[in-house]
Amino acid sequence: MKSRKHTGFTIVEMLIVVLVISVTMAIALPSFNGMLSNSRITTDTNRLVNDIQLARSESMKRGVRVILCRSADTTIANPVCGGTTKVWSNGWLVFASGNANNTYEPANDILIKVSHAVHERITLKSNSTSNANLEYNPDASTNEGGGTAVFAICDARGASFGNEIQVPPVGRPRLADVVANCVPTT
Repeated sequence: MKSRKHTGFTIVEMLIVVLVISVTMAIALPSFNGMLSNSRITTDTNRLVNDIQLARSESMKRGVRVILCRSADTTIANPVCGGTTKVWSNGWLVFASGNANNTYEPANDILIKVSHAVHERITLKSNSTSNANLEYNPDASTNEGGGTAVFAICDARGASFGNEIQVPPVGRPRLADVVANCVPTT
């Protein structure tokens, strides 16, 4: 009679493999979560910068004032400007103003783009200069009374992990070197 050789893992070997995998996951998971959070902030920052640049270029191309305005809900059939003071987290509209006011009116204005809410763990807030909107004149300068519009994009980790977009009166958006606060004060 032949003896059978058993192949496979013993309980001890299986426990060692599970232990090694557990230790590896415990080390890797926090850094993966940080990478994922950084990616979300970067994605939402890039989306806003792209839309600011779109508004700027459309104002020159069309020869009219183009406005970015915050919205309370961009998912409705006919989105409108509005929402909570200085809070842009719910999304924004880009439109060409047909009557030079700063409110989107479908009968008078041309809706260029609707950008939906930022990621649920991200906050996007502005300073008082860009409280409700950011307006571009046909010469690509902002129509914000000479002030610099500031947008802070952060998550629960705070300002040291956030981004800040500044739009001076000349209209060209730039990322700040340091985020002073997750809620712009100027």
